[in-house]
Amino acid sequence: MSMSLRLSRLLLFLPFLTVFSLLQNSVFAQCCSTGSPVGASTYVGVLNKNSIRFTTFFRHSFSDVYYSGTAPSKDSLDMANNAHYSYQALSVEYGITHKLTAQFDMGYFYSKIVDFRNPILTDHNGKGLSNGLLMLKYGFYVNTARLIEFSGGLGLKFPFSRKPMTAPNGTLLQLDARPSTNAFGLTGTLMFSKEFSDITLRSFLLNRFEYNFSNINEYQSGPLMINSLFVSKRIIPRLFGILQVRNEIHGKDVQKGTEEVNTGYHLIVFTPQVSYSIMGKWSLSLLYDIPVYKNYQGKQLTPQYSYAISLARDLAL
Repeated sequence: MSMSLRLSRLLLFLPFLTVFSLLQNSVFAQCCSTGSPVGASTYVGVLNKNSIRFTTFFRHSFSDVYYSGTAPSKDSLDMANNAHYSYQALSVEYGITHKLTAQFDMGYFYSKIVDFRNPILTDHNGKGLSNGLLMLKYGFYVNTARLIEFSGGLGLKFPFSRKPMTAPNGTLLQLDARPSTNAFGLTGTLMFSKEFSDITLRSFLLNRFEYNFSNINEYQSGPLMINSLFVSKRIIPRLFGILQVRNEIHGKDVQKGTEEVNTGYHLIVFTPQVSYSIMGKWSLSLLYDIPVYKNYQGKQLTPQYSYAISLARDLAL
């Protein structure tokens, strides 16, 4: 395969690089789950042998409406006015063989705040490292002639600290404001993609499952299933438009063997995105999450919107 053909295919993949970094995990407390980041997992397919991919993104999310079931709650006794976070992530991937890729993710919350009506609680700002991720991805079927790929991955989520964060006054940080689960977990992915080069269109189906273990306080975040469908189309040279529909189902959290009442949800999100290739080397992407269906167990603060900007680069070693 010529170098120019390999480069053109890499560039075709670039619009997808950071979409998947925005699918990851629940956000440790379910008040602001959409676009929740734990790592910066990128394009879930495998890389070419001896290729390396760097991706970074910044995301801001805002939540300000309580839901009970599928309807907004109008309870005047709701605990919080809103919740919001700002997050930066980094992902590094390396193609060990043409079918096996290794991946490492990490991220940092610049702020993770719940604006409680009690001003003492609002002082809690969960800034710090989130969970990390180590993953191996394998291409079960990679056909470059037919432009089809079916691959899967298995990964270990890990905390950078097992100790839950405390506020400046020494008290335990509110659960909704913590930057990490402080617990280990497992992640599995399955991906199928098909490219239609004659019409510069690519379709993509991603399934992801996550299971979290308990932290040292015997709190366990519920399992998460994410199913996502993507369609990408070149608009003009170097500019791609991407539409994503994401379905998230999050199980109930468990505290010392007892299910937490106000946890668990079903969320459907529509995400338009544009991606631009810079000098054939970098990919700059912008996206905006729009929740279109919410069904929350108990009563929970739910996401209104989130947006992200990302930058990615592929290199051949």
